[in-house]
Amino acid sequence: MSDDLGLPPRRALPDDVRDRLRAEVRAGIGKPRRTKHVWYAAAAAVLVLAAGAVVATKTFREQPVAGPPPDPGNRLTLDPKAATAALDRCWAAVQTAGKKDRVPPRAEWVPLFTEVLGTDAVVAATAAGKPMFCESTETTVTLSDPAATPAYAPGTRVGLLLHSPTGVVAGVVDPGTASGFLGSRTEGGDTMSQSIRTSPVSGQFVAMTRSALWTTTLTVEQPSAPRAAVLPQAPPWLVMAVDRPVTAERTSPAGRALGDCLNFAETEVIPDAAAYAPGPLLETGDFQVVMGRLGDRVVVCETQPDYRRPGKTKFRAFADFIGPQTRAARTLTVDTLGHPESGAPPGQSRHPFVAALPLTATKATIDFGIGTTVEADVVDGMVAAWIPENIGLSPEATAHVRARDAQNRVVYDGPLRLI
Repeated sequence: MSDDLGLPPRRALPDDVRDRLRAEVRAGIGKPRRTKHVWYAAAAAVLVLAAGAVVATKTFREQPVAGPPPDPGNRLTLDPKAATAALDRCWAAVQTAGKKDRVPPRAEWVPLFTEVLGTDAVVAATAAGKPMFCESTETTVTLSDPAATPAYAPGTRVGLLLHSPTGVVAGVVDPGTASGFLGSRTEGGDTMSQSIRTSPVSGQFVAMTRSALWTTTLTVEQPSAPRAAVLPQAPPWLVMAVDRPVTAERTSPAGRALGDCLNFAETEVIPDAAAYAPGPLLETGDFQVVMGRLGDRVVVCETQPDYRRPGKTKFRAFADFIGPQTRAARTLTVDTLGHPESGAPPGQSRHPFVAALPLTATKATIDFGIGTTVEADVVDGMVAAWIPENIGLSPEATAHVRARDAQNRVVYDGPLRLI
């Protein structure tokens, strides 16, 4: 993590560009309740091919699924099955959108490597020698425009070709150029830096930043440069489609809270956000915590005032990194709301206890061990309650949870960590 990226202020987008991007992203996944997003966009142009990319296509055309040998130094790998499935979905989306004339035929798409984070898979490929990226989630596909000119950071030969709504950043590094580090910073001040790993064949790279497209500034840090260079806005994608729609309820208080929070979270952007069914909702004062589920995946989203930006609201999502394959009952990690370090006045902080329980559970008794017991409803295997303010939040602290099903049978009885 780095806070010293030397970033300039955010730049405003023209209204027509912002509106066009917002309309395309939201198509098929429901109308947002607020309209304060700022979306990246840039004009597309014809890409001048690097000779290496052309050679790569000729070399691997006979084995389009195999791709080139992995580079041990970069640790880039290709999952042929995942690559084929994703590229097939992207091609189908191109056909549905009526844009077959904008991209080479599917037979000329050659996968080079894959990056997978959860159910979000990105394939770096060439299409008739041109660098291209296909992202697929459980419900959506996004395809970069192979005819677009990379958006290069000033003074570098590192250029963007895609910045997707899930925070996928992908582009190219020209031959002979040091890759360096990709930095990201949201309007709320959250920062991240990660090394850029490039394909030895095409110079393509993929970074899963999980930071919001509409509020993130991207930079390139190189050893020879005195400071980070700001990357321009990426060219528009060729296709972004909800090809496997799953739309969850968003009319109840919990549904509305979950939809709003996931839509506006700046960090840990959640793929397939519109498909998460709402779970428990906690509210007190200006604080709100809501849970959601999509299959085996559970998410928690928090809303609180942005104390460092008066008048604004801060949304943050937390994915379940443990998962049911490890523990059927588990505490999910979240932040303390109103923590003094966030700029909040002293004495206002609250911390939620949020946990995933067996799906059969309908009620839970949470004993915090100080004579305070909370009875809470379990919604789709999710439970939430405020931790009493006089309890110390050490990593070793636990609560005893007893969960029962609709027939009053105990389905879980044991300790779970508080945080």
